[in-house]
Amino acid sequence: MIIPKVLVEGKFYPQDLEISVSESSRKIEPRIESQLEEIWQKKVKLAKEKGKNIYNGISYRLNDLKIEKGHLLLDLATIEYKVRDGLIDIPEYFELSEEYYRKGCHTGASVKTSDGLYIMVELSGKSMNENKIEVLGGILETPPEIFDGNGIFSSLYREMQEEALINQEDILSSYLRAIFLDFKTNIGLYFEVILNVTSEEIIKRHKNGSTDADIKSIKF
Repeated sequence: MIIPKVLVEGKFYPQDLEISVSESSRKIEPRIESQLEEIWQKKVKLAKEKGKNIYNGISYRLNDLKIEKGHLLLDLATIEYKVRDGLIDIPEYFELSEEYYRKGCHTGASVKTSDGLYIMVELSGKSMNENKIEVLGGILETPPEIFDGNGIFSSLYREMQEEALINQEDILSSYLRAIFLDFKTNIGLYFEVILNVTSEEIIKRHKNGSTDADIKSIKF
């Protein structure tokens, strides 16, 4: 069983982040890696049978993080989605030490409206994601490439726009609150965001506009 843990916490803004992208430091266990392609093909077949969306792409993983002189230094690498998704279907994977972990990065945020409510989303069930309700956020993927702190924050803002039609000018304040290792060995980047618009305005936009196909409705 993987015990989640906070790797760093604070109040980090884009200018406080320094980003580098290197070769992946993830250690490989050939016996496990050799199963990944077969697992992925089974997932693709199942998604097709159920009429659900599935895709492979390139996302970021965390190689290392450090804090130096108040700056958060994140060294990233890339990892295919089918690898990060497939590893956790192999029971033996969870017996490996942390140097083997996928550590795929994802963003998530508590997003507070100006009238004091927090926004979440109900998923449509059109993807292979089995969750029903989620916070705003998503996989930290490429393209676009991430070079600095602005790229990290922009990744979250794109998800907020796609999922809830929240634009950047709607944001009163935002900061990176924590980075943690989750119970499935991915890396969460948790943000706190306050908006200058009300929940009624967000509801109105959602009724009149289009959002990500994976989103069924907005919840508060």
